[in-house]
Amino acid sequence: MFGNLLFGLTTLTYIALAVYNIQKLNVPGERLVGASMIAFGLIAAYIVFSLFLTIAIASRDGFNWISSSASSRNIVIGILWFGMVAGVVFCSMLTTEYQNDQSTGIFRLISLPVYFGGLWLPLLMLVPYAILLNSGWRDSLSPMVYKLPLWVACITGILILMTPKIVTTLGITVPKKQVDNNQVEADIKSTIDNQSSISDLLAYTQYEDERYRIAAWAKIKSDPNWEGELIKLLEHDDEYGHHYFRFVYIFLDDNKVDHPDRFIAPVNTSIATIAAEVQRVLNKSFLYSPDLSVLNIDIMCRVMDEQFKDSSNVFRPNMLKLQEALDAPPLERPDTDPDFTALRNTYRTAVKNWLGEHEMG
Repeated sequence: MFGNLLFGLTTLTYIALAVYNIQKLNVPGERLVGASMIAFGLIAAYIVFSLFLTIAIASRDGFNWISSSASSRNIVIGILWFGMVAGVVFCSMLTTEYQNDQSTGIFRLISLPVYFGGLWLPLLMLVPYAILLNSGWRDSLSPMVYKLPLWVACITGILILMTPKIVTTLGITVPKKQVDNNQVEADIKSTIDNQSSISDLLAYTQYEDERYRIAAWAKIKSDPNWEGELIKLLEHDDEYGHHYFRFVYIFLDDNKVDHPDRFIAPVNTSIATIAAEVQRVLNKSFLYSPDLSVLNIDIMCRVMDEQFKDSSNVFRPNMLKLQEALDAPPLERPDTDPDFTALRNTYRTAVKNWLGEHEMG
């Protein structure tokens, strides 16, 4: 009974993961982060449920055909499960790369089953597991019906996992499609035109491709109230850590505002929010550099210096609070993530320099 429950949970997780994998995930900003978190949750659930399901089948002698030795059998079962799950996880992580794949010819053909491996690979495990859970089915069917798919799933999963290493080691050159710049420009225009909110458009201002940034800037500035919308985003705080100031400062780093006086209070509010966020990050039990990198404190300092220099006296009290927050000892040792320490030092230097250049007048 417990095995059937685990099978049902694993199957439901697979269905949810399959639905996620077949979607064309093309959402910007905060929604992209949320979608990624859902994906990680589904993958984690699939790993856990499939592991317990494998253990349940093993406890019911479902894998006795592997070896008469319990220790040898358990080792092989572990390898079998790892291969099957590793392939699914790797393929599911690649799903969002499918739209950007520029490979051609045989390489493009080979890549298709890999990109959609999250759809078919789990079936090579779930169907044999259904047979192994049902003694009547297992006795009436040829052993190859459930043995062969399991071995194929394991070997395929391991090969898929090793593919990037194999390509790199052998120095294989993957042919790419010829880039049609006119088509790229059209795609960029279509993508940006389909975004209606400034919060979504701001996500494109951090793209490496300058064409996305320029198109997003233009679309943002086409809104008569774009400064008002930026001010709302600077002040946004839903008490769940969902802030937009980092995107606003990236935008302001390249774009001058027409009415800087309107931004003084919102910028000052964002400094206080960032100081509180730094305190929250340093008090976490695990220091994770991306928690700091999204704050863009160095960019904020640069924007304040370039666009709001005359209001430094207004900002200084909150900047001192930010400096105090950055200087506070973290709850855990930061050496578990060297990037965390380096980024924190970068921010501390930026704030210290800003305070040094803007003494109270």
